Amino acid sequence: MGPAGTCPSCRRVLVPGGGGEDGPGPAPSRNGTTSLTRAKGAPWHFKLMVLGVTGYMIYRIYWFIEWLPKHI
Repeated sequence: MGPAGTCPSCRRVLVPGGGGEDGPGPAPSRNGTTSLTRAKGAPWHFKLMVLGVTGYMIYRIYWFIEWLPKHI
């Protein structure tokens, strides 16, 4: 690979941004983005699970507060 991230024989750009002192940059994927692109976020079912666990913990804490005075 050439110093600018190009193929030595056909001069086609293989790595966007070229190489540098740290070596070549990240390789592009099919749609032209690099592997360093940030993820979009958590999936909807993970968010639903977090919401469910939060609701369940609030429910358990509420009943613990109700139970505690009766058993002390």
